[in-house]
Amino acid sequence: MTTSNQSKTITHKLTGEEITFLKSSEDTRGEYEYIEVYLPPKGEGPPLHYHRSFEEEFEVIDGELKLIIGEEERILTAGELLTVPKKTHHMFLNASNERPVTFRVKLTPAHHFETSMRIIYGLIEDGEVDEKGMLKSKMYTAIVLDMQDSRIVQVPKIVQKFVLDRLAKRGKKQGIDEMLIKKYVKA
Repeated sequence: MTTSNQSKTITHKLTGEEITFLKSSEDTRGEYEYIEVYLPPKGEGPPLHYHRSFEEEFEVIDGELKLIIGEEERILTAGELLTVPKKTHHMFLNASNERPVTFRVKLTPAHHFETSMRIIYGLIEDGEVDEKGMLKSKMYTAIVLDMQDSRIVQVPKIVQKFVLDRLAKRGKKQGIDEMLIKKYVKA
């Protein structure tokens, strides 16, 4: 969903992580989204999570990427690929304390990932996060998690179903998702 005046790359203000959108959902007619991620030394992605409706294929371009998949840990180096099936608990982080890692991720099928990340990084840029870097608004959190079909493993399923899902639904009904898209995606 990159508009002509938007950069293909966004930067996380607090961590230095960069995401470059190589192929959008529109580019592939919804078949997949394709991104490149730069994680600085010691950088971490989101906490242990899963997606109900898409898989992720990770390919390391440079450096070492640690993937935790369920109870298993794998370290991938340049040229190595690993696919995380949908509904599989996973997280990723830079395996090095000294060198950055650059990797690509293909999300199949596409699922509003670019939109959700532009919103999250925009909210971070605007200071809408707490001291731990978490979004202050539970409503915004629920909406972006819903957009990217992400479930955080440490959050009990009952909380996700009866609190976050309902908040996302209410936020959509109130037009908050469209307000966030207008401010951070279609700006």
